[in-house]
Amino acid sequence: MTSATTSTTKGKTTTRLAAASLLALAMMLGACSAPADVEQFIADAQSQAEAIDSDLQRIEEQVTGIPDELRTDVTNAMASAQAATDEARDALARAEQSQDGAVVALEDAQVALEAASAEVKHVTDEARENGAAQVADLLSTLQEQIDALRGETESAAA
Repeated sequence: MTSATTSTTKGKTTTRLAAASLLALAMMLGACSAPADVEQFIADAQSQAEAIDSDLQRIEEQVTGIPDELRTDVTNAMASAQAATDEARDALARAEQSQDGAVVALEDAQVALEAASAEVKHVTDEARENGAAQVADLLSTLQEQIDALRGETESAAA
């Protein structure tokens, strides 16, 4: 009776070991192709973040010539865009180093970028209505960059 129990236990253990080995192999094969893609998404997203910084600099140079109320709204939208970009950079750094919580951080950054994009769009419309076409054009470009960064962080999180 002992030998039958031992034989059944060994059979289950061997099956479990084989299944675990196949699962580990499948995960390693899947991981082999993913890092290069993720690295590219991270690099693209970092380039987008740099483009946002440039856009913010250009807007800052133009904002002095607009009415005070609009200037405040533009400044707030710029601060929102900068904060969301910084959050995305931090999340990308975590993803690049494969730190725990990187996917959640990237998803949080996407939410912040989406909110910043909506705020920038609102202020862009406001700037156009107030005759600040040059600032509105710069804000529109900023919004495009924010949306692109959001897409890149989404790709890096996937």
